[in-house]
Amino acid sequence: MRGAVTNVDAQRLRAKSIGTFDPFGNLHIHLYHRMAEQAKKEMKHILELSKAERRLFLHSFDTLMSDCDGVLWNFTGPIPGVDKALQLLRTDGKKLAFISNNGMRTMEEYQKKFHSLGIDALEEEIVHPALTTVHYLKSIRMRDAVYCIGTEVFKDYLRKAGFKVLDGPKERFPDSREANQVRVYSDYFEQHGPKVGAVVIDIDVNLSLQHLMKAKCYLERDPNCVFIAGATDYIIPLDSSMDVIGPGYFIDILERSTGRKALILGKPGKALAQVVLEQFQITEPKRVLFVGDMMPQDMGFGTECGFQKLLMLSGGTPKDALLAQTEPNQLPNYYADSFADFIELYNETMHVEE
Repeated sequence: MRGAVTNVDAQRLRAKSIGTFDPFGNLHIHLYHRMAEQAKKEMKHILELSKAERRLFLHSFDTLMSDCDGVLWNFTGPIPGVDKALQLLRTDGKKLAFISNNGMRTMEEYQKKFHSLGIDALEEEIVHPALTTVHYLKSIRMRDAVYCIGTEVFKDYLRKAGFKVLDGPKERFPDSREANQVRVYSDYFEQHGPKVGAVVIDIDVNLSLQHLMKAKCYLERDPNCVFIAGATDYIIPLDSSMDVIGPGYFIDILERSTGRKALILGKPGKALAQVVLEQFQITEPKRVLFVGDMMPQDMGFGTECGFQKLLMLSGGTPKDALLAQTEPNQLPNYYADSFADFIELYNETMHVEE
């Protein structure tokens, strides 16, 4: 079947990313699985560490960077114990920073949510996908229009930064029997309006075939048009019983239909990793603990940055999915049920040191 990706193809692509091909192109799946099994043997629940290991763990990082949704709060509200845990970490001298793939909230909304947890997070302590995109577009001196598939919050940040933002179309495609489909589609391939220098795709609850067609045409019309993606999540969990389709599938559609690879400015993108390492002046990545609830995005990002990784089971990854994971780069060094486990960790450690 033309364009179909078989399971073997998918395994080859995954394995290629960590170098498990020999010079003749043969796939070493057994080596790949062995790496994952070894990583799983070494990872531990933070409350299953010995007393000495718990002290070493708490002293092994100076900065804690955390995802937000599914880790600090979920669809129904704050996750119990997060407020006290974050306060204990700050009292212990840990620097806190927060990196989210969710561009649907404004920075002010994020700060209000942190304030409700007893944490006054400064704007520079929060990494927002729209602001990372703004930073990148300014760094390359983008002067042309930006076509954006995203929420109004995301597009407003681009507008406030001075970029001309195009979106839509908002009208429906005519799909009656009388409609001239050739005419409908050909309009998308004709040059209208200002030159588009970048296509940006993020979470968009109103995304349609029309938006993907527009983006495809802009990317194919000009090889110099920059292709940027924010959030890459395939599934966005709202709580333990509800999730929604994320933008990852639509990014795949654009990449496969255009032959272009998106620059990922959300987790687990290499470009975002470079921004974070520079923004927070990280010189010793192993002294950073990255906390998240999603293996591809959060643990993958931690690997990209060279951070220690802690997976929280309070969001989008149940324990059985963690134990079934075969991607070594997406496995954590540690895991925990929720941030509340830090409370027990600190209570015991302080008691021992007394």
